Amino acid sequence: MRNIFRRFILAISFLTVLPVDWLFIRNTPENQDFIKDDLSKSSIFFPIVGILIGLILAGTNYLLQYTPFDFLLSTGIILTIWVFLSGGLHLEGFGDMVDGFSGGKNQKEIIRIMKDGAIGSKGAIALILLILLKLLLIYTLHPFYRIEALLLTPVIGRWSMVLAGYFGKPASSDNSLSQMFTVYLGEKEIILATIITILYGYYLLSYPLLYFLVLSGFITYLLISYSFSKMQGICGDVIGATNELTEIVVLLIFQLL
Repeated sequence: MRNIFRRFILAISFLTVLPVDWLFIRNTPENQDFIKDDLSKSSIFFPIVGILIGLILAGTNYLLQYTPFDFLLSTGIILTIWVFLSGGLHLEGFGDMVDGFSGGKNQKEIIRIMKDGAIGSKGAIALILLILLKLLLIYTLHPFYRIEALLLTPVIGRWSMVLAGYFGKPASSDNSLSQMFTVYLGEKEIILATIITILYGYYLLSYPLLYFLVLSGFITYLLISYSFSKMQGICGDVIGATNELTEIVVLLIFQLL
């Protein structure tokens, strides 16, 4: 039970900026070893972290209805909170991935560019377009599906990260993050994360959930395959980008319902 709670807190601490690490995680060598061992196992709780984010977004949407803010401004506030909750972690991964894939000619160059803390022009442009597209997708959601979209999109996005970690392999042996996800993430983690996602999604949408899971899984597969063709594996930036692209796909599907 103690291990389960630690992994749950670790998942929240890793994927969000919510100040929960003081509950269980201490900055000591012993606990740092636990973090290394437990990060992949904490992926079971990634969809639950998505549920938590979705509840905060839906709650924000509810409160904004009682303010004099314009609908576009309210949408911008929701998206800002969405980005803030993850600390921009996945957006950073997406920008780094675009820079790496567009600027690197081989595996070594791609990994070097992705590890560089500075963002390039192509990565910056891609980020701007991604955020703008997400803003428009949220803004134009049919009112009937707005709450469901806010509740479900973060869940499937983080489920796709578990998929990427399970089916991918590290592009570099010195990339500790991708090593922890791809090497130590096993069948138990992917099965439980998928069960949580299915049960929650079915409660929200019933059978249409199948469209979201199939298309999100397909996008994850395409991104992993492309990453393999470019650098013979995946890295943490690709896993983060998987979340962002999957969220876009989920919002697009909601537009078609």
